[in-house]
Amino acid sequence: MLTVHHLGISQSERIVWLCEELGLDYQLKRYERRADNRLAPDEYKALHPMGIAPVITDGNRVLGESGAICDYLSARSSGGLTPARDHPDFADHLFWFHWSNGTFMTTLMMQLVLAGGGEGNPAAVFVNDRSRRG
Repeated sequence: MLTVHHLGISQSERIVWLCEELGLDYQLKRYERRADNRLAPDEYKALHPMGIAPVITDGNRVLGESGAICDYLSARSSGGLTPARDHPDFADHLFWFHWSNGTFMTTLMMQLVLAGGGEGNPAAVFVNDRSRRG
């Protein structure tokens, strides 16, 4: 049975969304962040030592990283969200799929980290410019 281990306010929300889009049969196990530091609880860290989200289990398989999970779930479904390798849109699919995790999410995270850095902070200027172009 596929289980999505959902840590609140994390990228695991996109895995729940993908499972719904693909019409997959899955169990949702929700975890709340710790009140003292907003990190993953010990029960979640038992799945993955870094406490990253998302994590899925499929039988004995434990898989983290949202991009890997998206590839895994798409490959095991017949939902048709990924074009065939010989389809003219396959390269565009790969670009947007990896852009969302590599460039877009990285830029958003940098914005969050630098938000309190002040107006003249060169790193904040770089990140804000990059996010406007994204």
